[in-house]
Amino acid sequence: MTTQRHFAPRDLIWAELSRTELAAKREAGALVIVPTGAIEQHSDHLPVETDALLAAAVCELAAMRVTAAQVVVAPVVATGFSPHHQSLTGTISLRLETYLAVLGDTARSILASGFPRVLFVNGHGGNSAPLRALCGQLVTDGLAVGMVDYSAPGEKQWLAALTGGLLRSGHACEQETALMMTLHAGEDRARIVQGAAGLPPRVIQPWIPPGHPEDPLTAFGGGWPPVFQADDCGYYGDPGAATPEIGAAVLEATVAGLADFLNAFARTPLRLGIARDPSRPGISPALKPRRAAE
Repeated sequence: MTTQRHFAPRDLIWAELSRTELAAKREAGALVIVPTGAIEQHSDHLPVETDALLAAAVCELAAMRVTAAQVVVAPVVATGFSPHHQSLTGTISLRLETYLAVLGDTARSILASGFPRVLFVNGHGGNSAPLRALCGQLVTDGLAVGMVDYSAPGEKQWLAALTGGLLRSGHACEQETALMMTLHAGEDRARIVQGAAGLPPRVIQPWIPPGHPEDPLTAFGGGWPPVFQADDCGYYGDPGAATPEIGAAVLEATVAGLADFLNAFARTPLRLGIARDPSRPGISPALKPRRAAE
């Protein structure tokens, strides 16, 4: 029997707590963090769980640094919105309406049990736009649900650690490959290092077929999914430049940035719902401060 790998102590992990222990978290006004990822192809050098694993790992490591409120990390919603990867083996994608329903029901269940706020922390680019739209609907419905991409709060810091041909996030890129190297050890790390070695940079967006010289989607800020078809290498970026050392620097900057955001998010009152009476604005109050003994 195998168990889910975790990166933080048991008291921060929803799945390992009893109902009584979770009730105590609720009474303390804990922020519930829900990692979201994807199960999808990540070329030949990374496993299909990459986005789900990275989202969960960064959330759990950042949760250890939260001091502004109690916090608990819910089970990762591993399957995401990934139709643009379905040409390649290993991808399990939810349809858009299914993905929104799963996350909406997840948030409603957590709030219905008495927790004051839910924060989705996302690790897959295809989930970002659906999540933002969903949070817009939930918040105006009166439900305190936010979202953030795990890489966003510390982006300026971790970008400085990259050395390859694409100095930004991509897919199965230098950033993700380096993170996976540093979060693994032994044979698992060696397999990733060996698989990425010698891979050439791929800096043209996947939505452009080979040989076409222009990319109006990027130039003009248009929208198109990065479709990875059967003739594709399966990555976008420069995974060959990744090293465990780069991964350690990227991980520290990413975790530190997310922890800073979590602390600020917990301390901040936020508008909630639709309130037409100016004397009765809807507010999600700041969360209860964490007691010193906790």
